[in-house]
Amino acid sequence: MTESKRPRPPSPSPAAAAAGSKVFDDSDLLWEILMRLDFPTWLVRAALVCKRWLTHASDPAFLSRFQERHPPRLLGFYAESACKGLQQFVPLPGLPGELSAVVRQPASFDLTTECYWNTSIEHCRNGRLLLRHTGYHKSIYQVRSPLNLSRDGAVVARCPMSIADEERYCSHMLLPNGGNDGLSVNFVCSQRKVFAKVRFFRDGVCHDIRTSGIIVLPAHWKVSTMNRSLLHDGNGKLYMLGTTGYILGLELASTSLFFIELPDDVRYQRPETLQLSLKISQQAVHSGVYLIALVRFKIHVWLHSTDGNNTGTWVLVDTICLRQAFGHLVKSGWESGSSCISLAGSGDNAEFVFLGLDAEIFCMYIGSRKVEKVYEMEYKNDQLYRIYPFMMIWPPIFPALVQRHDQEEISESLRPGALHSD
Repeated sequence: MTESKRPRPPSPSPAAAAAGSKVFDDSDLLWEILMRLDFPTWLVRAALVCKRWLTHASDPAFLSRFQERHPPRLLGFYAESACKGLQQFVPLPGLPGELSAVVRQPASFDLTTECYWNTSIEHCRNGRLLLRHTGYHKSIYQVRSPLNLSRDGAVVARCPMSIADEERYCSHMLLPNGGNDGLSVNFVCSQRKVFAKVRFFRDGVCHDIRTSGIIVLPAHWKVSTMNRSLLHDGNGKLYMLGTTGYILGLELASTSLFFIELPDDVRYQRPETLQLSLKISQQAVHSGVYLIALVRFKIHVWLHSTDGNNTGTWVLVDTICLRQAFGHLVKSGWESGSSCISLAGSGDNAEFVFLGLDAEIFCMYIGSRKVEKVYEMEYKNDQLYRIYPFMMIWPPIFPALVQRHDQEEISESLRPGALHSD
């Protein structure tokens, strides 16, 4: 039985075709039309029209401007707490219908598995997660892609229990930028001296180990359970916030360690009042790190810009009064001292930060000062450990050109990574 073909739409009249040609044959005008689309999902659909639209929509210069005008959206988050461990995905309330339809697919976002007795999130970036499954005398690191099921479930590393305990439990696996090759970093400490072991994985198996030189730290290195992820800036530098007044960094190209001391005003803050956020830039000289600090009832945002050589100074770039920003959303008496506010997660470029207060979770957009309640935990005495923000994929992956009968046609089957809904 042959598959019925979709009927072709009626051809436009010559006058209508001429009028449309004047509009859509004008590259500058087409650029501006595409720029006014609200979401990358619509941009991907527009690219299906023809090869010319695909060329415009996927142009790097156009995408750079589109990203400035329409930054990737926060779609929801995963929460980790003392009573419930890793909780289910929570869609952000109030999402536009285009995005709400995408995230309200429970099966795609379910991280539970019957094969292992413990699952934890190592990283969550750009619409993908790196999970660690522990059980049966080994740990397996797996990439989950809820928005792209064709690439969902790839295993990047298998670590047997034969690895020394202090290295197995203190290693930090990175989320691969592309492909399935894994990379882990282990900081080995003795008092204030530290060096790093970098392991490279291929097809799930370690095939190379590199060791850094030893450096002396300002204080003994200790990992914070609130900020345990190793952040990768995309330019070959890794950053991790400890609990003793500094950030530990690693430059991958040279396998060399460095550290950045925190600003004096917040150096000895409690770990749950600090969040590290990357300043994302395609050029290393413009990259850096933000430190978001909660001091009493104010949030301070510090920026440490680098010149490519790990030097630089902290600059206070923003201060937000919580009484003004979200005092109207919380229960009365929150300032009395009986309530404990924590910073549980943040986005790149210090765009937003999650606050926990009395089993309620709030999301604050730092630039606009907009705050909204996004979740209430089931148990009132539960302790919020960490929020893993789940972002829209960027850049979108566009349709592929398929060669058929000496002609190039656009395949409606999108390549892996595109965020789209049916």
